[in-house]
Amino acid sequence: MNTQNARAAQRAQVLRLLGLPHAWAGRESYTLLDLDDDGLRFVTLWSQWRSDPRRCARLHVVLVVQALSLASTLQGRLLSVLPEHDHALAEQLVKQWPLSLPGVHRLEFEALNVTLTLAVGPANVMLSRLTLAAEAVILTEAQLAEPALGQGIDTVGLGRLLQAETVLLACATRATWPAWFETSLIFHEQTNHQLEAGLERPEPTSPYSVLRARASPRVLVGAGSDTPCYSPPALRHLVVVGGGLAGLHVAQALALRGWRVTVFEASVDQAQLQSSHLAAALTPVVSRQDDQYARLSRAGFLRAQSRWEQVPDAIVTACGALQLQRTSGRIVDLNRIAEGLGFSEQFMRSVTAAQASELAGMPLTRGGLYFPAACRVQPKPLLDKLARTEGITCLSAQVARIERGLTNWRVFDQEGRVLTEAPQVVLAAGMATQQLLAASGLLAIGSRLASMYGLGGELTYVDQTLLAGGPRCIVSGDGYVLPAVQGQCVLGGSYLNEAVSPEAVALARQENLERGAQLLNISLPPSADSQPWLPGWGGQRAVVPDRFPVVGRVAGSAGLWVATGYASRGLSWASLVGDLIAATLMNEPLPLENDIIAKISKT
Repeated sequence: MNTQNARAAQRAQVLRLLGLPHAWAGRESYTLLDLDDDGLRFVTLWSQWRSDPRRCARLHVVLVVQALSLASTLQGRLLSVLPEHDHALAEQLVKQWPLSLPGVHRLEFEALNVTLTLAVGPANVMLSRLTLAAEAVILTEAQLAEPALGQGIDTVGLGRLLQAETVLLACATRATWPAWFETSLIFHEQTNHQLEAGLERPEPTSPYSVLRARASPRVLVGAGSDTPCYSPPALRHLVVVGGGLAGLHVAQALALRGWRVTVFEASVDQAQLQSSHLAAALTPVVSRQDDQYARLSRAGFLRAQSRWEQVPDAIVTACGALQLQRTSGRIVDLNRIAEGLGFSEQFMRSVTAAQASELAGMPLTRGGLYFPAACRVQPKPLLDKLARTEGITCLSAQVARIERGLTNWRVFDQEGRVLTEAPQVVLAAGMATQQLLAASGLLAIGSRLASMYGLGGELTYVDQTLLAGGPRCIVSGDGYVLPAVQGQCVLGGSYLNEAVSPEAVALARQENLERGAQLLNISLPPSADSQPWLPGWGGQRAVVPDRFPVVGRVAGSAGLWVATGYASRGLSWASLVGDLIAATLMNEPLPLENDIIAKISKT
């Protein structure tokens, strides 16, 4: 048996020991947690799923890896080993393969019916941060060794991810499963299967086996499992209150999964404000410690790029972004941050003033960080495209309150008429979310939602000729300047804490212009000071004191969700939040680390 055939036989044997295809036959979903794969087994499993007429409706695979290989390396390996009929699947995987950045990455195939979740980082850390319910787990032999303190596999953490009688597999030279697994797992059976004749072995003198067991977490056996948040097909109707970035991304995420979604615009005024928002920036945030805020920002940035892949370039334009070193205020050494994080230069790199000038196409005086994949986004056409997603119905109505019935939530207008009802409702209407909860008697005193407040923001639109043509990429620091759209550069950074007045708006927009000129190292022409009123956009951002969003189920109100408090990072978080809510409702592995979920889900 040649090497390629031997490896194919081993992969087939592993799938048989998982109980496939019988284990997924007729099921709504099947989830495999794999700690011993580099993408090869995923493609094999995906291929088998495609060819099985009795397959599960949705296949989810979660890979836990220390780091990701380059897409080109993955491509070479897959095409050299996989049979030719699987090469097209391998190419689809390579096309979506992400950079090796720590955290959780979600890849989607077959109209979201097949997903691959990559958890990048130390196995003991990532297992503690995943949320899923696995029908099967594949481990490495090294993970069966007695763990040193703080290292190895924590079976308590692993047990949290299992269901009753989950299948466990491990290719190993040892004869039995380690006894220490029993500290948190109940083994219903343990078997040892010799690899089929002709297969390669790591050591010719050592028998190489596949250990198999059916196991349950002791917590399930002792106390019974929590009921998952899962909606059967007959109940897949969802109402979203709020037709902005937050609401339409939630609606899109559910519609892509086959749900019927009704969206109510929170107010006509809000829609008009969003319509006049010319352009905005999608950029990540980095910090020296790679804290929760930075990880949430990165996860949202990457999810948005993936979700908007089919959006025309004219709407989402990959132009790159410079974050220039500050010269006043809170000064942080951006170069040291880049060195400490060690991220791929395709995601972020340190640049000198000369390099920054070349990237921006303007003579800048400062260096900083450059994010090659950052985008300029036009919100209005993006919202229009989201609203046209099949399965979404957008209605213009003012929602005044909601009320729980026997099985559904009822949504009322200002005259007390029932607009519609549904098993699930998501309030994603910015500050109006707080008002709706209060009017419905559902706003808890002392909650994060109750602490939310409105913070005014002003953008300024300036003819690019006033800014020497404007930059080729996004330039930020104290404020920001976007590349021109329709001859206009968008300048931002002004916040209004006091009551909005024409005088305050005019001052804020003039400050934006002056900060933008300073960033670009240009002098404003005299005509800039003679303009009595600069055009722009003004709006109120919903902000929670900790600056994290508020996302999740409303405590004590089954079927009621919130997605609000995005502050000025709506583009960064909206796609991720939509998929987080949708994945929870569909019982999928969640696309975000659970320590961050715990932070944002405190409503």
